Amino acid sequence: MISSYLSNESQLDDHTIHLLFSANRWEKRSLMESKLKSGTTLVVDRYSYSGVAFSSAKGLDIEWCKAPEIGLLAPDLVVYLDIPPEKAAERGGYGGERYEQLEFQKKVGQNYQVLRGPTWKVVC
Repeated sequence: MISSYLSNESQLDDHTIHLLFSANRWEKRSLMESKLKSGTTLVVDRYSYSGVAFSSAKGLDIEWCKAPEIGLLAPDLVVYLDIPPEKAAERGGYGGERYEQLEFQKKVGQNYQVLRGPTWKVVC
């Protein structure tokens, strides 16, 4: 359902897609915990902060967006690649997914700045 939504093949309410992304993270929680307990280092692309940044950029309340994430594993480190949306738009294939729109990406970037915490390392 998520893939179909991202590729513009289906439509979902903004609240619904946010909860589906969160449910996907919850689905993987026990697997992630067992991997960590066994000594495996996990590198996760676009985790909870991403969901909150993107959904709130669509106008959803940021605190509402954070709520389904409470109880998920917290990262030890967040590496944020801070590149201008205009530069990201130069990548091959840009624009093929629902959220790959310049003005929207600017809003997402602003929301990441609101979410930024002490565990974050920003790479420019």
